[in-house]
Amino acid sequence: MAVLSACSPEPPQPAAPRLLALGDSVLAWHGTAGASVPDVVGRLTGRAVDNRAVSGARLSATSPKVAAKGGDIRAQYPGGAWDWVILNGGANDLLAECGCRACDSTLDAMIGRDGRRGDIPALVDRIVADGAKVVVLGYYDANVKPNPFSRCSEEVDELDRRLEEMARVRKTVTFVDAAPAMNPRDPADWFVDRVHPSRQGAARIGERIAAAMQ
Repeated sequence: MAVLSACSPEPPQPAAPRLLALGDSVLAWHGTAGASVPDVVGRLTGRAVDNRAVSGARLSATSPKVAAKGGDIRAQYPGGAWDWVILNGGANDLLAECGCRACDSTLDAMIGRDGRRGDIPALVDRIVADGAKVVVLGYYDANVKPNPFSRCSEEVDELDRRLEEMARVRKTVTFVDAAPAMNPRDPADWFVDRVHPSRQGAARIGERIAAAMQ
């Protein structure tokens, strides 16, 4: 029996993650159920996923307490070799730092008007330098019913415009707009808080990302 046991093949090891996700609750939501946006992308593309996105995460979180919980999106990136990195973020900065009013300085710190400067391009360039392709996920339109982000539409639209421009001037970076996946008037696309995607909404966003990666 000892000889037979010694000759038995070892069980196959799980595949190392080749898809990394960084960002806020849009990517983290439904993660405990294996139904987050990155989980959907992983299943559709056949890649193991390491999802480091954290609800409430920001690009300018400097508090050690927040950073220790993964709340600084820049610090979520571990470096290393990845096939693809999915990245989102910025809405929490706009809400927390300027209340989605007079946000020019907050926007400029995250990403310049030409998409070439700021914290987000700097992070993207680090990732690209390590050899990964990047999907930058834009935000969807706010739900028609009131929610904490209802007043942020103009600022978020400008953030998305800058993110799209950043991707346009970088060969290995792709911008994916989440708006077509989330109907502001359809409750089926939304979690009960009217801020985050339902499982259906997350699946639709994930499908758009997976299609862009083909």
